[in-house]
Amino acid sequence: MTTSITTLLQALRIVPEKKSQQKPSLKTLNERRTSLPEISLDAVAQHDDYSDCWVVIYDRVYDVTTFLQDHPGGADVIMDYAGRDATLAFHGTGHSRDAIEQMRDYLIGELPEKERIFRTANSQVIKSGIPE
Repeated sequence: MTTSITTLLQALRIVPEKKSQQKPSLKTLNERRTSLPEISLDAVAQHDDYSDCWVVIYDRVYDVTTFLQDHPGGADVIMDYAGRDATLAFHGTGHSRDAIEQMRDYLIGELPEKERIFRTANSQVIKSGIPE
């Protein structure tokens, strides 16, 4: 169980890349990681409908509007968490590594440090493998 949690969290270290055939270098990924804009929970809450849907997973903000209709579990599963933190629901459903990697395409920002739960220096919540 611990191994699968660690694997899931380590996969979330990957930042978004535009759909292309060439994989970015580690340097490029690190540059993107540091350049993610901060988006507050209040701002995320404004994006809570089918035409504009954002969710937070492990303190990162994803615009999943274009993915809703393609989600294997249906759009309503995501819409239950539109504009909110969906970490526990996402983690609890046991997504595949491919699904986790696909999240890169929808990553648009991260929560400000004061609003983070999973990626903080003082957090005791599943510390191992959480994205920096």
